[in-house]
Amino acid sequence: MFIKEITGSDLEESLGQIKIIDVRTTHEYNMGHIEGAINIPYDEILDHLDEIDKDVPYIIHCRTNQRSQYAAVSLMHAG
Repeated sequence: MFIKEITGSDLEESLGQIKIIDVRTTHEYNMGHIEGAINIPYDEILDHLDEIDKDVPYIIHCRTNQRSQYAAVSLMHAG
């Protein structure tokens, strides 16, 4: 597993090949989100490990990159 920051263009090129986890709050997600993204708030990410397929690449998304970084590092440490 590795962590890499990507641009919006990189994301557009990857759609269909990856899954997206939106780690913003449920309220933020409901106000608007990337089509197909699943919502798992960053502070609940470790409670949902059974929903995350280790064999599939994921994009971890938030508004400012702080929560997505926290979630990505948490997932990396969880294996």
